[in-house]
Amino acid sequence: MSSKYFVSNGVYTFPSADGLQLQLKNVQRDRFGRTWADATILTAEGAVMALDHGDLGNGQFRSRLAAQVAKRNSGDVVIIENFVLDALIVLQEDLSIVAVAAPSFVPLPDFVRSVPPPGPPLVEGILELGNLYGAVSKPKVGKTILCMNLAAAIAGGKHWLGRPVTNGRVCFFQLEDSARTLTRRFEAMTGGTLPSDLLLHTAPFRLLDENYDATVAACKGAILVICDPIIQASEVRDWNSQFEVRELYDRLRRLARDTDATVVVAAHARKQEGEFGDAMAGSIQAQAAVDGILELTRDRSLERSERRLSFVGRDWAEMDAEVVRLDVDTMTWHSAGSFTEAKEQAREARAQADAVLVLDVLPGADSDALRYDAIGEKTGLSIDRMRAALQSLGDQVTEHGKRGSASDPIRFSRRV
Repeated sequence: MSSKYFVSNGVYTFPSADGLQLQLKNVQRDRFGRTWADATILTAEGAVMALDHGDLGNGQFRSRLAAQVAKRNSGDVVIIENFVLDALIVLQEDLSIVAVAAPSFVPLPDFVRSVPPPGPPLVEGILELGNLYGAVSKPKVGKTILCMNLAAAIAGGKHWLGRPVTNGRVCFFQLEDSARTLTRRFEAMTGGTLPSDLLLHTAPFRLLDENYDATVAACKGAILVICDPIIQASEVRDWNSQFEVRELYDRLRRLARDTDATVVVAAHARKQEGEFGDAMAGSIQAQAAVDGILELTRDRSLERSERRLSFVGRDWAEMDAEVVRLDVDTMTWHSAGSFTEAKEQAREARAQADAVLVLDVLPGADSDALRYDAIGEKTGLSIDRMRAALQSLGDQVTEHGKRGSASDPIRFSRRV
């Protein structure tokens, strides 16, 4: 490795003779003189060969990096370990790397007095300014329309899901849908009165350290920043990597703090089932980093145009999930009550339908009374649902036979 290295936006880049590059971010020296960094080894073309965080002087840390490179190109682990060690030796002479400051504790009363009072919420009871949120669903469930509804409501000063909002500017990174789709949907949502405070960015975009300051400047004055989808706005290569995912979400959290805007990122859900935020794709760091997750899911107890919208977050522990219904003419989700109430109504409706179905197949004559198996064949209901239906019918049904008797089994007929 050459003793020369390059520093750009806090990233130290060390080239090697065989074309590899070692990039070190967040380089810090502790009070014991150890040098810590987020280390990435790349090919000359920029392909990631290894990444990890640790003490450059630690042999196990260097071995882990070398093992990752070896798995990808059968490289010599000793050469890679020496590559990292050489970088550490060079950095020992860099006086710009200062020791990490010692922790500073503040008495609780002083800390509380130093915190400014909260500003108005973006959406009453749900979204706060300066916070980071995730909007999550499987593909084609409706999270993009939900985000577009939110953007149009804030920019237009309209209620969102029946809740008051703070009116203001919106910066929307819409990185997936076509221009025609966006135009058609926004015109339907707004009735053709397009709010000028809704600003769109539709060109390819990646939120990186290199353009972070410029992004903050571009979003200044906005009270809502939406990124849909997050996968298009990042360079994360492995969404199960805690290091990569946490780095991205930390950058998004800083964006919320530096702009004092609500930042909402749209993310896909995993293929397998999950709830309470567990379905959010990627490392668990994605769930941990956000202040709240709005999760949109289908449910068999709901109509085709309805979804379950759940709220999972630090301040939403007691919030019940809601049902939202899509108005296809205006492409807008509307609140349709609590999910608990909807499920109870669906259960009652199913029970009533089961009772009508059972009553229809019961004969009116005692001699033709039906056993459970015959009722099941005619209705397709399970034994539990048949029993519940027969019980709900009460005196409309006559019971014959004896329970547990093989010669005179329980049978049922309709009371005429």
